[in-house]
Amino acid sequence: MTVTKSAFLVCATAILTVYLPQLWTTTRPVITGGTVQPGFESVAKLFRENFENGVEYSTGGSAYSVYYKGSKVVDIWGGYADSETGRPWKEDTISIFFSTTKGIAAVCIAALVDRGLLDYDKTVASYWPEFAQNGKENVTVRELLNHQAGLSYTHDKLTYPLTADQDALGEVLARAPPAWEPGTAHGYHALSFGLYLSQLLRRADPKHRTIGQFFKEEIAQPFDVDFYIGLPLESYHRVARLKGDTSSVLVTLLKGLTSPSNRQLLWAMVTGKSDLPKILEASGDTADSSTFTSPEVLTLEQPSATGIGTARAVAKIYGILANGGQSVEGQRLVSGDIIEKFLSEAKRDGSIDRTIGLATVVNLGFFIDEYEGSSRFGHPGAGGMQGCADPQRKLGISYLSSYGSQFGLGDDPRFTSLQAATYACINKLEAQK
Repeated sequence: MTVTKSAFLVCATAILTVYLPQLWTTTRPVITGGTVQPGFESVAKLFRENFENGVEYSTGGSAYSVYYKGSKVVDIWGGYADSETGRPWKEDTISIFFSTTKGIAAVCIAALVDRGLLDYDKTVASYWPEFAQNGKENVTVRELLNHQAGLSYTHDKLTYPLTADQDALGEVLARAPPAWEPGTAHGYHALSFGLYLSQLLRRADPKHRTIGQFFKEEIAQPFDVDFYIGLPLESYHRVARLKGDTSSVLVTLLKGLTSPSNRQLLWAMVTGKSDLPKILEASGDTADSSTFTSPEVLTLEQPSATGIGTARAVAKIYGILANGGQSVEGQRLVSGDIIEKFLSEAKRDGSIDRTIGLATVVNLGFFIDEYEGSSRFGHPGAGGMQGCADPQRKLGISYLSSYGSQFGLGDDPRFTSLQAATYACINKLEAQK
C-alpha cells in the first residue's frame, strides 16, 4: 500500500470516528450542581456556560473542585454520568482519573519517605533485592520516580491476570531490562510507573501492603477522601460511563491537532523518536481503556492509570499538600520539608521525554509547571483529567470528566478555562486584603 493510500485511510478513519457518532447523539438539558464560597461565583457560572456553549461535551459529565488555604471553596459538577440512560452526574459520582493516579501514588511514596521507611536517594534494590537484575542494581528511588529508570515498558507483556497476582507481577518487573542506561535520560513510564511503585512500597512498608491498600488505610480513610486504587465492587454503581477519545492514541492525537503538545507527540511517533508504540504493545489489554468499564478490571490495582474517585478527593489531597501538608483538622499528610523538595529539587534542563517527545519537568513523581508566577506540582491524566497543587497560593485543584477529550497533557480547554477563572477570583480576593 502506498504512503498516499495509507495517509488517506488514516484521515478517513479519523473523520468517521469524529463525526459519525454525532448523528446519533441525543441532546439533553444542561444540568449543573454544587456549591462555591463567596468570591468564587464566577467559576460556577463559567462551568455552566461551558456546558451551554459546547466547551463541555453533552454526552459526558464533569466535576471541578478547589481547596484554598485548607478549605473547600469550589465543589461543582454537571452533565451526565450516563447520557444514554439520562443518569445525571451527582455529588458522589466517581470516574477514572487515568494518569492523574500517578500523582496520588507519588504521595504514598512521599509518606513513606516522611516516615523514614524510604529514602529517595537509596537504590530500589536496597529495599527490593530481586530488582537488581539486568543492569538495574544502581537505580535509585528518585530515578524511578523521575521516569529515568528506563523501565517504561517490559519485555513480558502485561495482562490483567498478571496484575492481579502481585508476586508474579513482581517477578516480571524485577527481571525487566532497562530500555536505556538508567539516569541518562527520562521517558514517561506511562503504564509501568505505578506498578513498580507498588512493588517497592510492598517491600518498604512494615505491613507489606500494596499501594492501593496503603492509600486506603493511611490517606483515604484518615483524611476522608473518596478515591480508590482498586475499586470496591459495592461502589461500582457510582461510576460514570466513559465516553470520548481515550481508546485510540492515534485517533486522539489526530482529533487534537490544535494542541501543540499533541502535534509534537504525533511527530515524535511518526519519526520513531517516541517509545509510546512499544509501551502500548508491551502493556497488552491493560492499555485498552475500553476495558475500564468492567467492574472486575476496576477492582484491580493499576496505580498508573485506573485510580477512581471524585474531583473533590483529589483537590483535597493537593490542597493539603499546598497548605504545608497539614489538614485544617491538624492531621499531617506529609511534612513541609518533603513537600518543599517536590519543587526545589526539580531540574529544568529542557531535556526531551523519550515517550511523549516533549520537554517536560518531572520530579519525585510529579509534573512541575508554572502558572501566573507560581511553581506548581501535580499530574495530568489522559482525556483532560487534572490534579495539582500551588503552594504559593495554598491552592489545590482537580478536574474530572467521564468524557475523555483529545487533550491529555494539561491543556484541555475545559480545565484551563476554569483554572483561569479560579486564579482571577483569588487575585481579586487577595487584592482586597
